Amino acid sequence: MHFDIRPAVSIVALAAALAMPAAAHAASAQSPDGPAQQAPAAAAPEQPQAGLAEIVVTAQRRTENLQRAAIPVSAVAGDVLTKQSVTRADDLTRLVPALQVAPAASFTQIYLRGIGTFGANAFAEQGVAFNLDGVYLSRPAAPAALFYDLERMEVLKGPQGTLYGRNATGGAVNLITVKPKLGEASGFVTGEYGNYNAIKASGAINLPLGSQAALRISAQHAQHDGYYSDGYDDEDTTAVRGQLRFDTGDGFNANLMVDYGDVGGKGLGGTIMPLLAGKDRLGPSDPRVLAEYLSRAPTAPVPQIIARGDGYQNNKYYGALVTVNADLGFAKLTVIPAWRRTDLDFVNYSSSFLIDVTEKSDQMSLEARLGNQNAQLKWVLGSYYFTESVKAKQFFDQGNNGTRINSNLGTDSYAVFGEATYSLTPRWRLTGGLRYTHDTKTQQTEAHTYPFVGFVPPAYPNFTPIVLDLTTNATTDVNFSKVTWKAGMEFDAGPHSLLYATVSTGFKSGILFSALGQNYSRPERLTAYTIGTKNRFFANTLQVNVEGFYWDYRDQQISHLAPVQVAATPAGAIYGPVFATENAGAAKLYGAEAEVLWQPTRNDLFSLNVQYLHATYDSLQYKAYSTTGPAPVVGCAITPTALMGASAAARIYNVDCSGKSLVNAPRWVVNAGYDHTFDIGSAGRIIAAVDTRVESSRYLSIDYLDLGRQGAYMMSNARLTWENAPGSLAITGFVNNLENALVFANSTQSPGKPGVIYNQMRPPRTYGVRGTLKF
Repeated sequence: MHFDIRPAVSIVALAAALAMPAAAHAASAQSPDGPAQQAPAAAAPEQPQAGLAEIVVTAQRRTENLQRAAIPVSAVAGDVLTKQSVTRADDLTRLVPALQVAPAASFTQIYLRGIGTFGANAFAEQGVAFNLDGVYLSRPAAPAALFYDLERMEVLKGPQGTLYGRNATGGAVNLITVKPKLGEASGFVTGEYGNYNAIKASGAINLPLGSQAALRISAQHAQHDGYYSDGYDDEDTTAVRGQLRFDTGDGFNANLMVDYGDVGGKGLGGTIMPLLAGKDRLGPSDPRVLAEYLSRAPTAPVPQIIARGDGYQNNKYYGALVTVNADLGFAKLTVIPAWRRTDLDFVNYSSSFLIDVTEKSDQMSLEARLGNQNAQLKWVLGSYYFTESVKAKQFFDQGNNGTRINSNLGTDSYAVFGEATYSLTPRWRLTGGLRYTHDTKTQQTEAHTYPFVGFVPPAYPNFTPIVLDLTTNATTDVNFSKVTWKAGMEFDAGPHSLLYATVSTGFKSGILFSALGQNYSRPERLTAYTIGTKNRFFANTLQVNVEGFYWDYRDQQISHLAPVQVAATPAGAIYGPVFATENAGAAKLYGAEAEVLWQPTRNDLFSLNVQYLHATYDSLQYKAYSTTGPAPVVGCAITPTALMGASAAARIYNVDCSGKSLVNAPRWVVNAGYDHTFDIGSAGRIIAAVDTRVESSRYLSIDYLDLGRQGAYMMSNARLTWENAPGSLAITGFVNNLENALVFANSTQSPGKPGVIYNQMRPPRTYGVRGTLKF
């Protein structure tokens, strides 16, 4: 069969042109510091071992070569995470073009091609599933204290309704830890020191326990001073993980993992917009920010919230899971029981107001899968059970309005699923999958809404405020059921070329919130159409993967400060502002992504990853609450309603943002990179690496205001590494964010002061030195 390689050569030329000046690392599992640092090689006899390394993934619940997986998935090797100084989930943004990860107080918000959730309270759930060693982590705060001693990270793009199920509407992020190795005594230690008094250390030790067992213990500590003027946006994370593996050698093995994480420090910062001092990061309690905030209407004597420097995090994470595999002859059985606890205690002012939260959540899950694969048929059947209990006390104070919510929340979910790939011929295969999910959600919530309604007469000269206490007792017991499915076909166009097309569906379960009457949203749904190709050319030295996609997104859940019923009177329902989730949006998304790796010599590696995304709302309509009466400050059409607010001054408005782009969905993202290895004989090698990320503009919130919009930017990193000849010792000097670009990660409008915007920012320029010793 004849292939026209001219398009591939054109892409490579573009990769070289972009990479040479500022370089980038594509979101694949290639290491930016040379082939010796890539992910483990897979047994792939159909592909030569020279050139680019083969990458093993388990994204489809089976071990397979990344280039043979007929799904849109990117993988990042664990050592790449170390070399990019990744210690928190929001650091992942710079690695994968499709991904945007933003902090919100102690929570993590994950967006994939614009699909995600602005989750910032105990009711929230992600729209992109986050998994650790195959176990779904339900809490938005759960992706913390996990980024060490990892084999790889996988990012699955698009709904994963068959194998992953609920809350994987936009896709899934999988972390895979390094497992104990039998018969091997080994380990490593990595230490890093940088500006902002950054100290990061991680390590692992692997110990054999006879011929059939091994123990691996790994740990991490990461700390740095705050990036903001008042000490906020610091880091203080300590974590430890222990794993015990047992393998009989005859098809049975088990791996027990327990882990603990502690996240401290002052926590996330934010600053008032527009910036008061250029690139200076003035934190929320900085006197200059406070003076500007207090000057904005409504001013004193209306009650004001004063951000202080007493914010803190005292968050703890515990987990245990067992992965059991047994070869039954006709199939392989996998059983994964797991437990996880998230214990949050934090105070934060990053969005201009006080957030005071304690939350304790326990989740347990049990997944059982039976699967087999041969030349003609690959199949997996499974069942899944998940239960979670959340007890939360939350207080949000904006001065002229406050909310206190005490909740007992419960979730029970079960699912059965199956997926099979059948070979019609040695080159043509068909895939089909089904999953049935049933969720039950309950709440017992006592909520208090505290609106400021005026002053005790005579107001002058004391101005004693009158604050009401509207109490709501919300109860919910609701079920959600859904059948999701997948259909696809794949074709081997050549020895190292794969073509595939899929249609897949996903859904996110309905979300509860505190209100009388209707106090939950409907599930959201997404149907994705994908066509792609994966190729290796020129003796395995050039990789070109291209994906085109069209997503139909319906009943999108948006979480925001919304008017909900908090009381009933003879005159009608009274509405107060509560952070709620409602179905407000329907959108069409389409675009393409290309990943290119080129290794023209064994010492050179170019990478390029480009994503084009068109993401526009067909419909986005929601209600906004104004505590003081004026129309909300948003970049959308507004009309008043006749709904009754919690105070005489309050008003409620309809907001129509139809036609706007999705939040956190830049039109263009380019990651590019280049690294070169200089051989210096017995002295080892020197590896020079650079990478960059270029993004077009994107909105950060559904307010659609210029102050809450991140403009186009470029952020680059550089590393210079000396490595000894055996590869056991490496010393690296690095600079991240060479441009010292000011990049916004999130944006929130003050509920008590319309038009006052606080933005959170990604890290400034950081630099330092890192050493790694392997033994």
